[in-house]
Order: sequence, then C-alpha cells, then structure tokens
Amino acid sequence: MIFTSASEPDFGGKMPHLLCAPGDIAPVVLLPGDPGRVEMFPKLCDDFRILSRNREYTVGSGTYRGMPVTVCSTGIGGPSTEIAVLELIALGAKALIRIGGTGAIKEEIACSDIILNTAAMRMGGASQFYAEPEYPAVASFETVECLKQACEEEHLRCHMGICASVGSFYRGQGRTPPGQRETDERNVLEKYRRLNILNLEMEAETIFTLASLYGVYSGSICTVHCNRMTDQWLLDNEDSQRQMCKAALSGALLLYKKYLQEK
Repeated sequence: MIFTSASEPDFGGKMPHLLCAPGDIAPVVLLPGDPGRVEMFPKLCDDFRILSRNREYTVGSGTYRGMPVTVCSTGIGGPSTEIAVLELIALGAKALIRIGGTGAIKEEIACSDIILNTAAMRMGGASQFYAEPEYPAVASFETVECLKQACEEEHLRCHMGICASVGSFYRGQGRTPPGQRETDERNVLEKYRRLNILNLEMEAETIFTLASLYGVYSGSICTVHCNRMTDQWLLDNEDSQRQMCKAALSGALLLYKKYLQEK
C-alpha cells in the first residue's frame, strides 16, 4: 500500500515504532538500551508481560509493589532513543529513567559500582535538533534524589556527577575502529577527564534534554561495566545489571509515591 502526504499510515491507533497504544504505557518508564534487558523484568515485577517487539524496541509492562511500570529498550545512541522517548511521552509517560551499563573514566570508580548522572555533556545526540548547544541536559532533581535514596537503602557504592553522551562509539570515545591501528585513546579520554566527567555513554543527553523540553521527569542509573583508565572489565555483568535494576525499581517507586501518584 502506498500513502501520500495527505494520508499518513494508520497503525491501528498505535505508535509507529513502539507499536503501543494509549493505556499500554505506565507513568514511570525504565529505558535500557539492550532489548534483552527487558526480559529480566518478569522476575523482578508482578504481572509483567511483553507488549511489543519491533526493531530495537521491546516494550513490557507490569507492576512493582503496586506501582505500574513500563520497560522499553531504546537501542544504541541518540536517534533510536529520540524515537522511543517522544513516542512514550505521547503515550502518557511522566518519568523516564535510563538504566544500563557504562564505562567509567575515573580510576577510583570500580566495576559494578553505580553511577547516577546528574547531567550530560551533549556530544552529538539527537537533542541538537531540539535545542541550542547552550541548553543544558540535566536530570530531574526529584529523580536523582529518589535514585540516590534507593542506592543508599540497598547499600550500593554510588557515584554522582556528569557524563558525556557521545554520538560515536569508537573514535568519539577513544576506541580504535576495528581493523585499524591508529589510536589517540588517551588524548580523547583526557579531554573528558579535564572536565571532571565521570563516565561515557550514548543516550542520557537525549533523554534529559527531551524530558526537560516536554515537562517530564528524567534520570539515569547505570552499573559500571569497565574502567577505561585502569583497563578493568566486568565480563559477566548479569548480577550487577540485576542489582542495578532492583535499585532503579526502588527509586522509581519512591518517585511515583512522592511526585507522581495522585494524592
């Protein structure tokens, strides 16, 4: 079937990429990058079921201690994250929390530690099409507060600060492209370290900026999979991911009860 500009595709009332309709999405949405991470939540939540699978997007919803919650994968980087965030907000999401893994660039941060990013350096994400470079990408204070409290209650070693969201996995983050020899890894990493950046990742700035623009809460909680300065790597990260997801759910519950639940 061919559609003209006067006749947009009809997806049966569902969003074109997430393939979800109004009523499918909870006020609080957790955003892993990897679709496989969504499959972890049936064991962490009640009545959790997968709603859709399409491209890099897997969406599921359930409840956690009475709180409705949705988990939606974003894929890697700003463009696919932009699509997920905007469609989720259109479907009624009120809080968006990035969950996942990250690489630290401070020696004192160990693998399996938790990083809560309070803001993101905008280095090539999708938000450039929505706001000038001077517009800050910041997490909501309320979300950071609740995630921090959850980590403290779980006795997790936690670091807070600014990340760099980089629109390049290889050269932009100081990695040598596959099959190539040249590298200026240390120079790239030192550029970020001079700015007191804690970690490198690819999605937070898009989530933070769009959430601020459209008036929803946002935050990020990640477990450290590697330290780029000490060259330490956590090859088996399932336990650390599960621990981080539990803290994310606990923090989301605090946010829901304190700021989102109708009084």
